[in-house]
Amino acid sequence: MAPARRRPAVRAPSKRASSASRAGARDASRASPSPSTTAWTVLSRLFATTFSRRAARREDVERRRTRARALAVACVACAATYLREVYVPAAVRDTFVDSLPDWVNDTVLARLPALELQPETRSRERGPGVELRERGLTPKHPVVIVPGFVSTGLELWRGKACGAHFFRRRMWGTPAMARAFFSNQKCWMEHMRLDGRTGSDPESVRLRAVRGLEGVDWFLPGYFVWGKVIEELSELGYDSNTLHSAAYDWRLSPTMLERRDGYFTRLKSVIETLYSVHGERVALLAHSYGDTISRYFFEWVETPVAKGGGGGGKRWVDKHVHAYVDIAGPMLGIPKTIPSLLSGEMRDTAILGELEGMLGGLLETAVGRLIGTQIKEVCDTFRTWGALWAMLPRGGAAVWGDDDAGAPESGALNFFLQMRAAGTSRETSFNHTVDSALGFLFEQLADSVPHNVAEFSSTIDRASRERLKTRVPDLEAKTAPNFGDPLRSALPRAPNMKIFCLYGAGKPTERAYVYERFDADALRPYQLDVQSRDAALTHGVWQVDGDGSIPLASLGYVCREWRVNRALNPANVSVVTREYAHRPLPLSVGGFQGKSEGDHVNIMGNEDMIRDLLTIVAGRAHAVPPRVVSDVDALAATIRARLAAAPLPSPQSF
Repeated sequence: MAPARRRPAVRAPSKRASSASRAGARDASRASPSPSTTAWTVLSRLFATTFSRRAARREDVERRRTRARALAVACVACAATYLREVYVPAAVRDTFVDSLPDWVNDTVLARLPALELQPETRSRERGPGVELRERGLTPKHPVVIVPGFVSTGLELWRGKACGAHFFRRRMWGTPAMARAFFSNQKCWMEHMRLDGRTGSDPESVRLRAVRGLEGVDWFLPGYFVWGKVIEELSELGYDSNTLHSAAYDWRLSPTMLERRDGYFTRLKSVIETLYSVHGERVALLAHSYGDTISRYFFEWVETPVAKGGGGGGKRWVDKHVHAYVDIAGPMLGIPKTIPSLLSGEMRDTAILGELEGMLGGLLETAVGRLIGTQIKEVCDTFRTWGALWAMLPRGGAAVWGDDDAGAPESGALNFFLQMRAAGTSRETSFNHTVDSALGFLFEQLADSVPHNVAEFSSTIDRASRERLKTRVPDLEAKTAPNFGDPLRSALPRAPNMKIFCLYGAGKPTERAYVYERFDADALRPYQLDVQSRDAALTHGVWQVDGDGSIPLASLGYVCREWRVNRALNPANVSVVTREYAHRPLPLSVGGFQGKSEGDHVNIMGNEDMIRDLLTIVAGRAHAVPPRVVSDVDALAATIRARLAAAPLPSPQSF
């Protein structure tokens, strides 16, 4: 087996050289460079300073914190210069952005917020809410928002000594999060983790979701989640009496949400109250992981209490819910959850590996240690979040492909996770299907996060479960119910409810992964092969059509199947699929997050989508017809035929 690749370390620059470099930087700053040159210079120095000095002075904790704060200030200053403070014609700006390396656009410029620090002072444009109000539409159905993964602010109610001074401040969301992170990264990470053996709070730590609309509107100043939707609902006539945010701790699995927080019991009560007060059924709006939560709720609420449900009865949904609007829901899971849990990597973090390779021997030791440590910390945290496990891919080879038939999207894609020893050719790789990849993942993590392994063990095959029983003795008792499984659980018997599946398409999305195994690297034994590239591979990641986060198969197949499959839709609930082609606009026209994007998050500002959503809650659902702009129907037909030829095994009861 070939050993891991190593590059010779190079001695750090001398103090005299560093002083000369700083003097040169001061001289350069007096030359009044152009805005684009300034931005590129700041970004270049930012990466060089971050990855070289941080490793060289790692033992000096106070100086490291000072550099981190300086880095944050530099990022904000760069963003303000690039996006707000200096006028740059659109043609010049687009040319400049196109000239930069892909990893800069992907990791830095594509994620800088618009920095609208005082959004309340900006002049309002004529949006969908005003337009529809002037056409005579008014609020009809009370609205309940179920936010998605990482979309709700989390505040500290109890913490360790290092974080006690952040009581009732946000550890996730708003600039308070950055303050907590940069003041003590290790402490912040410890507070964000859950207990791997219970799936709940660690000892002496208690983070809770921020209640109310302010918990889900803006992630940071200038970076909206539900903020644009809430604004347009307000323009239509909604207020806090008719609009409710069902915020939750997005780290938790659905089962733990009810066990720890009584979340579904409270959601049931809220919907019943809104129905009683307003005399109208509720419109339930869910985004991303919120779809997983909502589908779980629909089955839970009608299941008898004796069987672990809410005891609402078989007609509860039909009585209380007018419409369920699924926005970019991962109905068949998200492929990137597997690499996130295995190595803490996905396409975005793979850029760091490419950066390490670009810098080569100059910073190999420093960069390798820094990147490895940071990704390991992130990975350990990811593994404790039950929500990520709840979004593991479902459907087996019929949905995600195998070595024989290939993937439904492309016969050339015959693996889900490809693994080989570091330094060997791709011809020696072992091709994992999604089923074998899941089994491999569960066995790797059985000792570190036994609770999540047990809770979601129904997603792996029987042979893997039997092997795990010896390492997780209470596996059977902790296995969660399959509430909301879209391939096995039927929709509620709610003939008066309407379902709308709204999602973007036309953006490259992660689908499969190429890995290297480093047996001698205890810190990161499994790493994405960021050097693997061909027509479909980028940074070791195979991409297909989707919304940038979720592939088309997971976004659209189930909704198309519900239209024709009476076993899954016994009450013939109306199901409308409406797709939005990804159309990014220049910054000067669409702003940072755009107005017409199909991106997984930015679709929440897509004015076409918001207009459809407002039409639905105003009681004009018939005015929102189906629209398909992708190949989802051909994809659905392929998956349907494969499932018919090889039906999924029934859920195993232990």
